[in-house]
Amino acid sequence: MSNKIPRAEYDQEADAIYVWLADAKASKSAQLDDFRNIDYSADGAVVGVEFIDVSGGVDLSDIPYSQTVERVIGDLGLGIKLFA
Repeated sequence: MSNKIPRAEYDQEADAIYVWLADAKASKSAQLDDFRNIDYSADGAVVGVEFIDVSGGVDLSDIPYSQTVERVIGDLGLGIKLFA
C-alpha cells in the first residue's frame, strides 16, 4: 500500500473503510455515532476517519474535509453510496 495522503482502505471482513487525512499518529478518537469515528493527533488535527458497516452507504454529514473524504472513497471504486 502507498503512503500517499489522503488515502483510503476498505476492509471487506469488517465492512469498514478508513480514510487517512494526515500523516500523523492518532492520540484520541471521537465517536460520532455507531458507524463513524474521527481520529485526532495530539495537537487536535484530524488524522483520519473510520466508517463501519459501509455496505449500506456512508454518511458524510458532520465529517471534516467531507469533499476530500468523498473523493478518496470514490477512488476505491467500490460503488458505495455516499450521503451528505
